[in-house]
Amino acid sequence: MKRILVTILFALLATGMASAQNLLDNDAYKKAVQLRDQAQQALSSGNFDQAQQLSSQSEVYAKQAVELAQQMALGYRATNWLDRAKERIAYAESVKAADRFPQDWNSAQKDFADAQQSYTAKKFENSISASQAVVAALARLTPVPVPVVAANVLPEYYKVRLIPNRRDCFWRIAEYPFVYGDPLKWKILYEANRKLLQDPNNPNLIQPGMIFTIPSVNGEKRSGTYNPDAAKK
Repeated sequence: MKRILVTILFALLATGMASAQNLLDNDAYKKAVQLRDQAQQALSSGNFDQAQQLSSQSEVYAKQAVELAQQMALGYRATNWLDRAKERIAYAESVKAADRFPQDWNSAQKDFADAQQSYTAKKFENSISASQAVVAALARLTPVPVPVVAANVLPEYYKVRLIPNRRDCFWRIAEYPFVYGDPLKWKILYEANRKLLQDPNNPNLIQPGMIFTIPSVNGEKRSGTYNPDAAKK
């Protein structure tokens, strides 16, 4: 009976530790492993009472290790979201959001301050929520509109279109002859415009109406926004 209980306990410990992945490199984890190994040795020697005692101690340390790892993982998430919020704030400043979208800007400023304060206080969940609010508040920002130009002039901007049966994406936009004529250059577009995306780490999530900058790759001069109507003439 005791052998069964100890075996089950080891299985529970292994499950709990695996859930924290690589973040269990802490003293509590090392102590849990040490006690687990000692319990296994006691179990192999037939010292069931000692094995049960050691495995119970191992469980206590294992739980502590998992809690520490979870807190560390939450801290990493908070750091990533705060970085994204900083990027959105910086971009918003570059497109004069305070003048163009004062309500969104003021809301984002308040949430950004909350995100920073919560992060400093290690209230990571609150910091994540506030950073996400910053990204959401500034999600609709686009570059300052510029005049459209004729199709025979290489454009500097492209407005994402809703095209039936051929949805715009970075791959297809890069393929347009007035962009790069090469879909394999999609990452150039993505890196230049990722701050505009609701999820900067997901290049597939773009919406019609977004205005992307087309960086020059071979020294070509670009100006204005692509005009699909002019291209039909």
